[in-house]
Amino acid sequence: MEIKTVSSSVQLKAFVDFPFLLYKNHPYWVGELKADTLHLLDEKNPFWLDASRALFMAYEGEKPLGRIMALINRAHNEYHHENIGFFGFFDCVNDKHVSAALFNAAEQWLQARGVDKMRGPASPSSNHVYGLLVDGFESDPAIMMPYNFAYYADLLESAGLLKAKDLLAFRRTKDDVFSERFLKVCARCERAPGITLRRLNLHKIDQEAEIIRRIYNAAWAQNWGFVPLTAREMADTVQALKPILRPEGTCVIEENGAAAGFYICIPNMNRVLKVLNGSLKNPWRVLKALWTWKRIKDARLIMLGVLPEFRKRGLDLILIKHIITHGVAVWDEAELSWVLEDNAAMIRGIDECGCHPTKRYRVYEKSLPERAPASRPVHA
Repeated sequence: MEIKTVSSSVQLKAFVDFPFLLYKNHPYWVGELKADTLHLLDEKNPFWLDASRALFMAYEGEKPLGRIMALINRAHNEYHHENIGFFGFFDCVNDKHVSAALFNAAEQWLQARGVDKMRGPASPSSNHVYGLLVDGFESDPAIMMPYNFAYYADLLESAGLLKAKDLLAFRRTKDDVFSERFLKVCARCERAPGITLRRLNLHKIDQEAEIIRRIYNAAWAQNWGFVPLTAREMADTVQALKPILRPEGTCVIEENGAAAGFYICIPNMNRVLKVLNGSLKNPWRVLKALWTWKRIKDARLIMLGVLPEFRKRGLDLILIKHIITHGVAVWDEAELSWVLEDNAAMIRGIDECGCHPTKRYRVYEKSLPERAPASRPVHA
């Protein structure tokens, strides 16, 4: 068994292809379009202006056994005043020798660059696919949420990684109900003068995106693991969301004409991605995907935030109620994800509006020894 560093376009393609081989015919796993993953891993992507990485794959002869990415997110370290590295894009057969060799390669690369801790999975950051699924394996993941084999947790823990934080996902159907307390508090907040709600103007999405970015960065500023989105990253995100964004899944709440908060809810495109199986090259799959797209009846809340100066006025409750009361006209159910396990206030509000926990994701970390010399390819 050999660990190889990914250094060519052919090897990068194998890196992207590997999970499709590993999870072939799995009932729940959903892969993103391979072209989108290649775009994300392209070093010209705005994310890599403030980050560096190395990709590794494990082979037995010509047979791929696993993959991992080691990265240093300079934007994260500067923002949080930390000196840590990350791992992501981890996929592996159920073999602790293989996973240990992959983590060893990632750790050596990070140690050689002087970081003192490794955290993940971050693929490649908290603004992308984040965490390891540890509870809730018997259903499909929502769009941009991870799915993995249950044995992954054992592989990580065997490699010395420990829990850093859990992320929670909640689900609500159109048949679930608000608590009386939630409705009473929300009604009082809605009576405050100057409160208005509007949809995003998708014809002026570039202008609206800057409003969203400003609120999002300020609202999430103190959250564990958060890294602010740059203007270029937001522009890249907008380009990815444009084809699937619907006005009914968006809202900006204003107080006396000033934008104070927002939400964005998107159709669960994993229904379509599951049909496409990573590629747009099969015309029959594309036709079936178009048919599926028109019949998606679930969604995911991917962003919600209220500016700090407008908090404690119930604007977040108004937004959550708006998502549910107006979203059911489009979708039958939705996932709210993810929420930090220690965000008690948010979890209480989510619970009182009729949502119930469905999945749990875990971010792991491991302390690394002091700086070690740059590694050679690892053999085991």
